[in-house]
Amino acid sequence: MTTSIDNGISTRPVTRILADFVANLRYEDLPAEVTQMARQSVLDSLGCGIYGSGTQWVDAVVRTVAQFNDADTASVWGRPIKADVLGAALINGTAAQGYELDDCHDQSMSHYGAGVIPAVLAVAEAMGPFDGRQIITAVVAGYEVGTRVGNTVSPSAFHRGFHPCGLTSTFGAAAAIAKLLELDVDRYVNALGLAGSQAAGLMAAQFGAMAKRFHSGKAAMNGIIAALAAREGLTGVRNVLEAPYGGFCSTYSAEYDLSYATDGLGEHWETLRNGFKQYSSLASSQTTVDALRAIVARTGLRPEEVADIRVETTEMVYVHCGWPYEYNGETIAAQMNLPFTAAVTLIDGTAFIDGYTDDRLNDPQILALAEKVNVEVATDLDASGKQEMRAVRVTVTTTSGAKHTENVTYRSGHWKAPLSQEDLTAKFHNLAERVITAEAAREIARIVADLDQRTDPVKELARHLQVTKS
Repeated sequence: MTTSIDNGISTRPVTRILADFVANLRYEDLPAEVTQMARQSVLDSLGCGIYGSGTQWVDAVVRTVAQFNDADTASVWGRPIKADVLGAALINGTAAQGYELDDCHDQSMSHYGAGVIPAVLAVAEAMGPFDGRQIITAVVAGYEVGTRVGNTVSPSAFHRGFHPCGLTSTFGAAAAIAKLLELDVDRYVNALGLAGSQAAGLMAAQFGAMAKRFHSGKAAMNGIIAALAAREGLTGVRNVLEAPYGGFCSTYSAEYDLSYATDGLGEHWETLRNGFKQYSSLASSQTTVDALRAIVARTGLRPEEVADIRVETTEMVYVHCGWPYEYNGETIAAQMNLPFTAAVTLIDGTAFIDGYTDDRLNDPQILALAEKVNVEVATDLDASGKQEMRAVRVTVTTTSGAKHTENVTYRSGHWKAPLSQEDLTAKFHNLAERVITAEAAREIARIVADLDQRTDPVKELARHLQVTKS
Protein backbone atom coordinates (compact mmCIF):
# COMPACT_ATOMS: atom_id res chain seq x y z
CA MET A 1 0.00 0.00 0.00
CA THR A 2 1.23 3.45 -0.89
CA THR A 3 1.98 5.73 2.04
CA SER A 4 1.99 9.50 1.65
CA ILE A 5 4.01 11.50 4.15
CA ASP A 6 2.71 14.92 3.33
CA ASN A 7 2.97 16.92 6.56
CA GLY A 8 -0.65 17.99 6.20
CA ILE A 9 -0.40 19.33 2.66
CA SER A 10 -2.16 16.52 0.78
CA THR A 11 -4.98 18.87 -0.22
CA ARG A 12 -2.60 21.53 -1.53
CA PRO A 13 -2.10 21.83 -5.31
CA VAL A 14 1.54 20.79 -5.09
CA THR A 15 2.07 20.57 -8.85
CA ARG A 16 0.70 24.06 -9.42
CA ILE A 17 2.67 25.58 -6.54
CA LEU A 18 5.89 24.22 -8.02
CA ALA A 19 4.94 25.27 -11.55
CA ASP A 20 3.96 28.76 -10.43
CA PHE A 21 7.32 29.27 -8.76
CA VAL A 22 9.41 28.13 -11.71
CA ALA A 23 7.25 29.77 -14.38
CA ASN A 24 7.80 33.12 -12.65
CA LEU A 25 11.48 32.54 -11.89
CA ARG A 26 13.79 35.25 -13.20
CA TYR A 27 17.53 35.23 -13.73
CA GLU A 28 17.74 38.12 -11.27
CA ASP A 29 16.27 35.85 -8.58
CA LEU A 30 19.18 33.43 -8.77
CA PRO A 31 22.01 33.67 -6.22
CA ALA A 32 25.52 33.79 -7.67
CA GLU A 33 26.35 30.32 -6.37
CA VAL A 34 23.32 28.91 -8.20
CA THR A 35 24.33 30.40 -11.54
CA GLN A 36 27.85 29.11 -10.92
CA MET A 37 26.47 25.61 -10.36
CA ALA A 38 24.50 25.91 -13.59
CA ARG A 39 27.65 26.79 -15.54
CA GLN A 40 29.56 23.94 -13.91
CA SER A 41 26.77 21.53 -14.79
CA VAL A 42 26.74 22.64 -18.42
CA LEU A 43 30.50 22.22 -18.75
CA ASP A 44 30.56 18.85 -16.99
CA SER A 45 27.68 17.53 -19.08
CA LEU A 46 29.32 18.65 -22.29
CA GLY A 47 32.54 16.88 -21.34
CA CYS A 48 30.70 13.69 -20.47
CA GLY A 49 28.62 13.84 -23.63
CA ILE A 50 31.52 14.58 -25.96
CA TYR A 51 33.45 11.63 -24.56
CA GLY A 52 30.41 9.35 -24.54
CA SER A 53 29.60 10.20 -28.18
CA GLY A 54 31.92 7.49 -29.48
CA THR A 55 30.41 4.52 -27.65
CA GLN A 56 28.58 1.67 -29.35
CA TRP A 57 25.34 2.51 -27.55
CA VAL A 58 25.42 6.02 -28.98
CA ASP A 59 26.16 4.50 -32.42
CA ALA A 60 22.89 2.58 -32.09
CA VAL A 61 20.92 5.68 -31.12
CA VAL A 62 22.46 7.70 -33.98
CA ARG A 63 21.37 5.04 -36.46
CA THR A 64 17.90 5.11 -34.93
CA VAL A 65 17.59 8.89 -35.10
CA ALA A 66 18.75 8.84 -38.74
CA GLN A 67 15.45 7.15 -39.55
CA PHE A 68 13.32 9.95 -38.04
CA ASN A 69 13.55 12.82 -40.56
CA ASP A 70 16.00 15.14 -42.27
CA ALA A 71 15.45 18.33 -40.24
CA ASP A 72 19.07 18.73 -39.15
CA THR A 73 18.70 21.70 -36.82
CA ALA A 74 20.66 20.76 -33.67
CA SER A 75 24.24 19.61 -33.12
CA VAL A 76 25.26 16.14 -32.02
CA TRP A 77 28.08 16.59 -29.52
CA GLY A 78 31.41 15.10 -30.52
CA ARG A 79 30.24 14.00 -33.98
CA PRO A 80 30.23 15.96 -37.27
CA ILE A 81 26.49 15.50 -37.75
CA LYS A 82 23.25 17.24 -36.88
CA ALA A 83 19.76 15.93 -36.16
CA ASP A 84 16.27 17.23 -35.51
CA VAL A 85 15.73 18.71 -32.06
CA LEU A 86 14.29 15.53 -30.54
CA GLY A 87 16.92 13.30 -32.08
CA ALA A 88 19.78 15.53 -30.92
CA ALA A 89 18.43 15.54 -27.36
CA LEU A 90 18.06 11.75 -27.45
CA ILE A 91 21.59 11.22 -28.76
CA ASN A 92 23.29 13.78 -26.53
CA GLY A 93 21.41 12.66 -23.43
CA THR A 94 22.45 9.07 -24.09
CA ALA A 95 26.04 10.21 -24.61
CA ALA A 96 26.11 12.35 -21.46
CA GLN A 97 25.01 9.32 -19.39
CA GLY A 98 27.15 7.15 -21.61
CA TYR A 99 30.07 6.24 -19.34
CA GLU A 100 28.85 6.83 -15.78
CA LEU A 101 30.71 10.14 -15.56
CA ASP A 102 27.77 12.53 -15.40
CA ASP A 103 26.73 14.66 -12.46
CA CYS A 104 24.66 13.26 -9.61
CA HIS A 105 22.10 14.63 -7.18
CA ASP A 106 22.45 12.15 -4.34
CA GLN A 107 19.15 12.39 -2.49
CA SER A 108 17.00 12.02 -5.59
CA MET A 109 19.45 9.45 -7.03
CA SER A 110 19.37 11.03 -10.47
CA HIS A 111 21.65 12.69 -13.02
CA TYR A 112 20.03 15.86 -14.34
CA GLY A 113 22.91 16.99 -16.53
CA ALA A 114 22.14 14.18 -18.98
CA GLY A 115 18.41 14.92 -19.07
CA VAL A 116 18.14 18.69 -18.75
CA ILE A 117 21.16 20.13 -20.57
CA PRO A 118 20.89 18.16 -23.85
CA ALA A 119 17.24 19.23 -24.05
CA VAL A 120 18.01 22.90 -23.37
CA LEU A 121 20.91 23.12 -25.84
CA ALA A 122 19.05 21.29 -28.60
CA VAL A 123 15.96 23.51 -28.32
CA ALA A 124 18.05 26.66 -27.98
CA GLU A 125 20.00 25.85 -31.13
CA ALA A 126 17.00 24.78 -33.20
CA MET A 127 14.47 27.33 -31.98
CA GLY A 128 16.60 30.23 -30.77
CA PRO A 129 18.29 32.54 -30.37
CA PHE A 130 18.25 32.47 -26.57
CA ASP A 131 20.73 34.47 -24.55
CA GLY A 132 22.94 33.06 -21.81
CA ARG A 133 20.72 34.26 -18.99
CA GLN A 134 17.76 32.45 -20.50
CA ILE A 135 19.86 29.29 -20.83
CA ILE A 136 21.00 29.43 -17.21
CA THR A 137 17.52 30.15 -15.89
CA ALA A 138 16.12 27.21 -17.87
CA VAL A 139 18.84 24.90 -16.54
CA VAL A 140 18.15 25.97 -12.95
CA ALA A 141 14.40 25.50 -13.49
CA GLY A 142 15.06 21.98 -14.75
CA TYR A 143 17.33 21.09 -11.86
CA GLU A 144 15.01 22.57 -9.24
CA VAL A 145 11.94 20.72 -10.52
CA GLY A 146 13.76 17.47 -11.28
CA THR A 147 15.51 17.26 -7.92
CA ARG A 148 12.45 18.24 -5.92
CA VAL A 149 10.23 15.72 -7.69
CA GLY A 150 12.98 13.14 -7.23
CA ASN A 151 13.27 13.86 -3.54
CA THR A 152 9.57 13.18 -3.01
CA VAL A 153 9.87 9.54 -4.08
CA SER A 154 13.49 8.68 -3.23
CA PRO A 155 14.60 6.03 -2.46
CA SER A 156 11.25 4.23 -2.54
CA ALA A 157 10.82 4.41 -6.32
CA PHE A 158 14.30 2.99 -6.75
CA HIS A 159 13.49 0.09 -4.44
CA ARG A 160 10.39 -0.62 -6.52
CA GLY A 161 12.71 -1.10 -9.49
CA PHE A 162 12.38 2.21 -11.33
CA HIS A 163 15.40 4.09 -12.67
CA PRO A 164 15.28 7.65 -11.29
CA CYS A 165 16.97 9.14 -14.37
CA GLY A 166 14.13 7.99 -16.58
CA LEU A 167 11.52 9.17 -14.11
CA THR A 168 12.54 12.51 -12.67
CA SER A 169 14.83 13.77 -15.45
CA THR A 170 11.73 13.76 -17.64
CA PHE A 171 10.22 16.34 -15.27
CA GLY A 172 13.50 18.25 -15.23
CA ALA A 173 13.72 18.44 -19.01
CA ALA A 174 10.07 19.45 -19.34
CA ALA A 175 10.49 22.16 -16.72
CA ALA A 176 13.61 23.52 -18.41
CA ILE A 177 12.04 23.72 -21.86
CA ALA A 178 8.80 25.14 -20.47
CA LYS A 179 10.91 27.88 -18.90
CA LEU A 180 12.92 28.47 -22.07
CA LEU A 181 9.68 28.82 -24.05
CA GLU A 182 8.21 31.10 -21.34
CA LEU A 183 5.04 29.09 -20.87
CA ASP A 184 2.44 30.62 -18.58
CA VAL A 185 1.54 28.84 -15.34
CA ASP A 186 -1.40 26.89 -16.79
CA ARG A 187 0.67 25.53 -19.65
CA TYR A 188 3.58 24.92 -17.28
CA VAL A 189 1.31 22.74 -15.13
CA ASN A 190 0.30 20.83 -18.25
CA ALA A 191 3.94 20.36 -19.26
CA LEU A 192 4.66 18.74 -15.89
CA GLY A 193 1.55 16.62 -16.22
CA LEU A 194 2.62 15.44 -19.66
CA ALA A 195 6.10 14.72 -18.35
CA GLY A 196 4.67 12.50 -15.63
CA SER A 197 2.75 10.49 -18.21
CA GLN A 198 6.01 9.77 -20.06
CA ALA A 199 8.28 9.05 -17.09
CA ALA A 200 9.83 5.58 -17.42
CA GLY A 201 12.94 3.51 -16.76
CA LEU A 202 13.67 0.09 -15.24
CA MET A 203 16.59 -0.54 -12.89
CA ALA A 204 17.12 -4.10 -14.18
CA ALA A 205 19.04 -2.42 -17.01
CA GLN A 206 21.95 -2.00 -14.59
CA PHE A 207 22.72 -5.71 -14.71
CA GLY A 208 23.61 -5.66 -18.39
CA ALA A 209 21.71 -3.46 -20.87
CA MET A 210 22.66 -0.37 -22.85
CA ALA A 211 19.13 0.85 -22.08
CA LYS A 212 20.36 2.49 -18.87
CA ARG A 213 22.27 5.11 -20.90
CA PHE A 214 19.23 5.58 -23.14
CA HIS A 215 16.91 6.48 -20.22
CA SER A 216 18.41 9.97 -19.83
CA GLY A 217 18.33 10.63 -23.56
CA LYS A 218 14.70 9.58 -23.68
CA ALA A 219 13.97 11.81 -20.68
CA ALA A 220 15.48 14.78 -22.54
CA MET A 221 13.44 13.96 -25.62
CA ASN A 222 10.21 13.39 -23.68
CA GLY A 223 10.64 16.61 -21.74
CA ILE A 224 10.82 18.58 -24.98
CA ILE A 225 7.69 16.85 -26.27
CA ALA A 226 5.88 17.64 -23.01
CA ALA A 227 6.71 21.36 -23.12
CA LEU A 228 6.01 21.79 -26.83
CA ALA A 229 2.72 19.90 -26.61
CA ALA A 230 1.65 21.96 -23.59
CA ARG A 231 2.44 25.12 -25.54
CA GLU A 232 0.08 23.92 -28.25
CA GLY A 233 -2.72 23.31 -25.78
CA LEU A 234 -2.42 19.60 -24.95
CA THR A 235 -3.42 19.09 -21.33
CA GLY A 236 -1.62 16.86 -18.89
CA VAL A 237 -2.55 15.51 -15.47
CA ARG A 238 -2.84 18.81 -13.64
CA ASN A 239 -2.28 17.29 -10.20
CA VAL A 240 0.34 14.86 -11.45
CA LEU A 241 2.42 14.91 -8.26
CA GLU A 242 -0.30 14.78 -5.62
CA ALA A 243 -3.00 12.71 -7.34
CA PRO A 244 -3.86 9.91 -4.85
CA TYR A 245 -4.63 7.42 -7.64
CA GLY A 246 -2.65 7.29 -10.87
CA GLY A 247 -0.44 10.22 -9.97
CA PHE A 248 3.31 10.14 -10.29
CA CYS A 249 4.13 9.73 -6.61
CA SER A 250 1.27 7.37 -5.75
CA THR A 251 2.07 5.13 -8.72
CA TYR A 252 5.84 4.93 -8.62
CA SER A 253 6.56 5.03 -4.91
CA ALA A 254 5.47 2.98 -1.90
CA GLU A 255 6.33 5.98 0.31
CA TYR A 256 6.59 9.61 -0.68
CA ASP A 257 6.83 13.01 0.94
CA LEU A 258 5.20 15.81 -1.05
CA SER A 259 6.75 18.50 1.13
CA TYR A 260 10.05 18.04 -0.70
CA ALA A 261 8.43 19.43 -3.85
CA THR A 262 7.53 22.82 -2.45
CA ASP A 263 9.20 23.55 0.88
CA GLY A 264 11.69 26.42 0.79
CA LEU A 265 11.06 27.45 -2.82
CA GLY A 266 13.20 30.49 -3.57
CA GLU A 267 15.10 30.16 -0.28
CA HIS A 268 16.54 26.69 -0.37
CA TRP A 269 18.08 25.87 -3.78
CA GLU A 270 18.17 22.14 -4.36
CA THR A 271 20.38 22.85 -7.37
CA LEU A 272 23.23 23.53 -4.95
CA ARG A 273 23.00 19.93 -3.74
CA ASN A 274 24.02 18.70 -7.14
CA GLY A 275 27.40 16.99 -7.27
CA PHE A 276 29.93 15.73 -9.77
CA LYS A 277 31.88 12.52 -10.33
CA GLN A 278 35.59 11.90 -10.55
CA TYR A 279 35.19 8.15 -11.12
CA SER A 280 33.62 6.28 -14.03
CA SER A 281 31.21 4.17 -11.99
CA LEU A 282 27.80 4.56 -10.44
CA ALA A 283 27.75 7.03 -7.55
CA SER A 284 26.82 4.35 -5.01
CA SER A 285 30.20 2.63 -5.39
CA GLN A 286 32.27 5.80 -5.17
CA THR A 287 32.41 6.03 -1.38
CA THR A 288 34.06 2.60 -1.50
CA VAL A 289 36.53 3.87 -4.11
CA ASP A 290 37.41 6.78 -1.84
CA ALA A 291 37.81 4.44 1.15
CA LEU A 292 40.09 2.03 -0.69
CA ARG A 293 42.22 4.83 -2.10
CA ALA A 294 42.63 6.22 1.42
CA ILE A 295 43.69 2.80 2.75
CA VAL A 296 46.21 2.35 -0.07
CA ALA A 297 47.60 5.85 0.45
CA ARG A 298 47.97 5.20 4.17
CA THR A 299 49.39 1.67 4.03
CA GLY A 300 50.90 1.14 0.60
CA LEU A 301 48.68 -1.94 0.24
CA ARG A 302 49.20 -3.99 -2.95
CA PRO A 303 46.47 -6.08 -4.65
CA GLU A 304 48.33 -9.35 -4.05
CA GLU A 305 48.30 -8.68 -0.31
CA VAL A 306 44.50 -8.61 -0.08
CA ALA A 307 42.77 -11.59 1.51
CA ASP A 308 39.31 -10.10 2.04
CA ILE A 309 37.44 -6.82 1.53
CA ARG A 310 34.39 -6.20 3.69
CA VAL A 311 32.12 -3.33 2.68
CA GLU A 312 29.50 -2.42 5.27
CA THR A 313 26.93 -0.03 3.90
CA THR A 314 23.26 0.85 3.50
CA GLU A 315 20.41 -1.17 2.05
CA MET A 316 20.31 1.14 -0.95
CA VAL A 317 23.98 0.60 -1.84
CA TYR A 318 23.66 -3.13 -1.25
CA VAL A 319 20.71 -3.38 -3.66
CA HIS A 320 22.17 -0.93 -6.14
CA CYS A 321 25.61 -2.42 -6.63
CA GLY A 322 26.49 -4.99 -3.95
CA TRP A 323 25.65 -8.08 -6.01
CA PRO A 324 28.38 -10.55 -7.10
CA TYR A 325 29.91 -9.63 -10.43
CA GLU A 326 29.38 -11.94 -13.38
CA TYR A 327 30.88 -11.20 -16.77
CA ASN A 328 28.24 -10.84 -19.50
CA GLY A 329 30.04 -8.73 -22.08
CA GLU A 330 28.24 -5.49 -21.13
CA THR A 331 30.23 -2.49 -19.90
CA ILE A 332 27.33 -1.30 -17.77
CA ALA A 333 27.35 -4.47 -15.66
CA ALA A 334 30.92 -3.72 -14.54
CA GLN A 335 30.37 0.00 -14.00
CA MET A 336 27.28 -0.67 -11.88
CA ASN A 337 28.97 -3.32 -9.74
CA LEU A 338 30.75 -2.51 -6.48
CA PRO A 339 32.99 -5.64 -6.26
CA PHE A 340 34.29 -5.06 -9.80
CA THR A 341 34.87 -1.36 -9.13
CA ALA A 342 36.62 -2.11 -5.83
CA ALA A 343 38.95 -4.53 -7.61
CA VAL A 344 39.75 -2.01 -10.35
CA THR A 345 40.50 0.62 -7.70
CA LEU A 346 43.02 -1.59 -5.92
CA ILE A 347 44.73 -2.54 -9.19
CA ASP A 348 44.69 0.85 -10.95
CA GLY A 349 44.68 3.19 -7.96
CA THR A 350 41.43 4.71 -9.22
CA ALA A 351 38.25 3.77 -11.11
CA PHE A 352 38.28 5.80 -14.29
CA ILE A 353 37.62 5.09 -17.97
CA ASP A 354 40.49 2.67 -18.53
CA GLY A 355 39.18 0.34 -15.83
CA TYR A 356 36.10 -0.53 -17.87
CA THR A 357 37.37 -1.13 -21.40
CA ASP A 358 36.18 -4.28 -23.14
CA ASP A 359 39.42 -6.16 -22.53
CA ARG A 360 39.10 -5.70 -18.76
CA LEU A 361 35.51 -6.80 -18.26
CA ASN A 362 36.68 -10.43 -18.02
CA ASP A 363 40.22 -9.77 -16.76
CA PRO A 364 41.25 -12.70 -14.50
CA GLN A 365 43.06 -10.46 -12.01
CA ILE A 366 40.03 -8.20 -11.60
CA LEU A 367 37.63 -11.15 -11.34
CA ALA A 368 39.76 -12.88 -8.70
CA LEU A 369 39.98 -9.73 -6.59
CA ALA A 370 36.27 -8.95 -7.04
CA GLU A 371 35.45 -12.36 -5.54
CA LYS A 372 37.13 -11.25 -2.33
CA VAL A 373 34.70 -8.34 -1.90
CA ASN A 374 31.79 -8.96 0.46
CA VAL A 375 29.06 -6.32 0.71
CA GLU A 376 26.64 -6.30 3.63
CA VAL A 377 24.12 -3.97 5.24
CA ALA A 378 25.19 -2.30 8.48
CA THR A 379 22.33 -1.30 10.77
CA ASP A 380 24.02 1.87 12.00
CA LEU A 381 24.80 3.13 8.51
CA ASP A 382 21.38 2.20 7.18
CA ALA A 383 19.75 4.31 9.90
CA SER A 384 21.35 7.52 8.61
CA GLY A 385 19.52 10.18 6.62
CA LYS A 386 18.88 10.42 2.89
CA GLN A 387 22.02 12.47 2.34
CA GLU A 388 24.04 9.61 3.86
CA MET A 389 22.54 6.83 1.73
CA ARG A 390 25.96 5.93 0.29
CA ALA A 391 27.93 5.73 3.54
CA VAL A 392 30.41 2.84 3.83
CA ARG A 393 32.79 1.26 6.31
CA VAL A 394 35.43 -0.64 4.39
CA THR A 395 37.75 -3.15 6.05
CA VAL A 396 40.58 -4.78 4.12
CA THR A 397 42.15 -7.88 5.66
CA THR A 398 45.59 -8.74 4.32
CA THR A 399 47.17 -12.14 3.80
CA SER A 400 49.22 -11.51 6.93
CA GLY A 401 46.06 -10.97 8.99
CA ALA A 402 46.33 -7.18 9.34
CA LYS A 403 43.09 -5.19 9.11
CA HIS A 404 42.72 -1.69 7.70
CA THR A 405 39.43 0.19 8.03
CA GLU A 406 38.19 3.43 6.47
CA ASN A 407 34.83 5.17 6.89
CA VAL A 408 33.45 7.42 4.15
CA THR A 409 30.08 9.12 4.44
CA TYR A 410 30.10 11.43 1.42
CA ARG A 411 31.73 10.46 -1.87
CA SER A 412 34.22 12.91 -3.34
CA GLY A 413 32.12 15.18 -5.54
CA HIS A 414 29.10 15.11 -3.22
CA TRP A 415 27.95 18.62 -2.38
CA LYS A 416 29.30 18.12 1.14
CA ALA A 417 32.68 17.05 -0.30
CA PRO A 418 32.76 19.10 -3.51
CA LEU A 419 35.28 19.00 -6.32
CA SER A 420 37.03 22.29 -7.03
CA GLN A 421 36.44 24.36 -10.14
CA GLU A 422 39.97 23.45 -11.21
CA ASP A 423 39.21 19.74 -10.87
CA LEU A 424 35.99 20.09 -12.86
CA THR A 425 37.70 22.03 -15.62
CA ALA A 426 40.50 19.46 -15.77
CA LYS A 427 37.92 16.66 -16.00
CA PHE A 428 36.20 18.44 -18.89
CA HIS A 429 39.43 18.79 -20.84
CA ASN A 430 40.48 15.21 -20.07
CA LEU A 431 37.22 13.90 -21.50
CA ALA A 432 36.55 16.33 -24.34
CA GLU A 433 40.08 16.31 -25.74
CA ARG A 434 39.88 12.55 -26.31
CA VAL A 435 37.33 13.36 -29.04
CA ILE A 436 37.57 17.01 -30.14
CA THR A 437 40.61 19.22 -30.60
CA ALA A 438 42.24 20.93 -27.64
CA GLU A 439 41.50 24.31 -29.21
CA ALA A 440 37.79 23.47 -29.55
CA ALA A 441 37.68 22.31 -25.93
CA ARG A 442 39.29 25.54 -24.76
CA GLU A 443 36.73 27.59 -26.68
CA ILE A 444 33.84 25.63 -25.19
CA ALA A 445 35.19 26.15 -21.67
CA ARG A 446 35.63 29.87 -22.36
CA ILE A 447 32.07 30.25 -23.65
CA VAL A 448 30.55 28.40 -20.70
CA ALA A 449 32.63 30.38 -18.19
CA ASP A 450 30.82 33.62 -19.08
CA LEU A 451 27.60 32.12 -20.40
CA ASP A 452 25.51 34.82 -18.71
CA GLN A 453 27.10 37.56 -20.79
CA ARG A 454 26.51 36.06 -24.24
CA THR A 455 23.63 36.84 -26.59
CA ASP A 456 23.57 33.50 -28.45
CA PRO A 457 25.97 31.14 -26.67
CA VAL A 458 24.53 27.92 -28.09
CA LYS A 459 25.25 29.07 -31.64
CA GLU A 460 28.83 29.75 -30.51
CA LEU A 461 29.09 26.35 -28.82
CA ALA A 462 27.84 24.61 -31.94
CA ARG A 463 30.87 25.83 -33.85
CA HIS A 464 33.19 23.88 -31.57
CA LEU A 465 31.25 20.83 -30.35
CA GLN A 466 31.90 18.94 -33.59
CA VAL A 467 35.53 19.82 -34.29
CA THR A 468 36.69 16.25 -33.90
CA LYS A 469 40.27 15.05 -34.11
CA SER A 470 39.53 12.75 -37.03
